[in-house]
Amino acid sequence: MAKTRRRKKRTHVEDVPDPSKKPDPRTFVFRRGKHANLMADLEMDIRKMMMPNTALNLRESKRNMLRDFVSVAGPLGVTHFIMLTATESSNYMRVAKSPRGPTLALRIKGYSLARDVQSAQARPRAPPNAFQTPPLVVLNGFGGSAGAPQPEHLKLATVLLQAMFPPLNVNKVKLSACHRVVLLTHDKNTGMISLRHYSISVAPSGIRKSLKALLQHKALPKMGEFQDVSEFVMKSGYGSESEGEDAEASRVTLAQDLGHGNAAGRTSRVRLHEIGPRMELEMVKIEEGLCEGRVLYHSHIAKTPEEAAALQKHHESKNAIRAQRRQQQEANVKRKRLEAARKEAEKAAEAMRKSGKLPQNQKKQWWEEELEAAEQASSGGSEGEEEEGGGGETAGGKGTRKRARPARDDEDDDQQYFREEVGHDPEETDMIGRDGSNRGRGRRGGRGFSRGRSS
Repeated sequence: MAKTRRRKKRTHVEDVPDPSKKPDPRTFVFRRGKHANLMADLEMDIRKMMMPNTALNLRESKRNMLRDFVSVAGPLGVTHFIMLTATESSNYMRVAKSPRGPTLALRIKGYSLARDVQSAQARPRAPPNAFQTPPLVVLNGFGGSAGAPQPEHLKLATVLLQAMFPPLNVNKVKLSACHRVVLLTHDKNTGMISLRHYSISVAPSGIRKSLKALLQHKALPKMGEFQDVSEFVMKSGYGSESEGEDAEASRVTLAQDLGHGNAAGRTSRVRLHEIGPRMELEMVKIEEGLCEGRVLYHSHIAKTPEEAAALQKHHESKNAIRAQRRQQQEANVKRKRLEAARKEAEKAAEAMRKSGKLPQNQKKQWWEEELEAAEQASSGGSEGEEEEGGGGETAGGKGTRKRARPARDDEDDDQQYFREEVGHDPEETDMIGRDGSNRGRGRRGGRGFSRGRSS
């Protein structure tokens, strides 16, 4: 019996993005510099920490420049760069907003890879499904001290670090999507920033250990050695001594049902398991642009108001020159585009003349109008200078120009005749001037073109 083709009964509804909702931020994590190979393992750990809104398998080479990453960041929706560099004395991490900055430069005082952190734990926990959703971010100690406002550099660093992660809506968040958390702690005494990466686990509280294992695992335990189910339930107590430590601080009442015995309205215990990496960072400086521009903050260099004003003036003049060059480049690109359109139109018109089909519409094309406007704007001053120079001639010179006007008309008629007969505009070598100068190979006094030229 022939097999019948199975018909698809369930259709998959595609997720249509909400145009009113702002897209989640995305990051590029890559290495730069001469000793960048030393940071390969840390680079991969940071990429895993920033999943899923990052390029996990991004490949960079030494030939890639920073502008290469900027050029592809726009079409891919990448909003932030995390750049790792290594020198002979220290390691650095830069967090930048694409494409115009600012850039936060951090010195890496020390770090531990994810494999080192997990090898030091008795029972490490890093489930693969935890990396399918973005992590939560918690900033601690970035505010001002008691009675003092928050410093400007800390305020800018707070905004930049928070913007790398998706915003959290407390009213609409799903607890089942909260698997990881990134903790950034700022020490006000030393100025160091500690980065930690944890996974979140939730276990029901207030029930026996055997029932908790039965609720959290799908596989049924072996109960062949028991005479009754009550023996299995009553064989163990409410947990070990280690589970009772800090129980009050870790117990919360859930607002949503998470499964595995964690029902809404019941008390559960939240645990954090460190995944890694672990880093100790020092804020060095903040630049206004993308790895360039005015220095907004520097931890080791302090400038006087006069030096700051001179530096600001230098950056303003540099930006003005850059804007002028960009405007000139745009004008050159537009002019070349119009020249290319003009040449294509001339080729098409010449082909129509050769085939006996002249263009029906004789009015100027759009590229002709824009090209004339561009030429007038560029040569407006030179024409004024020529008119002023011509005003100093004698009356005889003016009379010469007046008598030369009919000769100019005859020359225009010759050019028109040349176009109709040959099919393209005449060159200067094909024409004979009315002043007796032989500019071509034709006969003197003739039509001004060589009779021997083929059309």
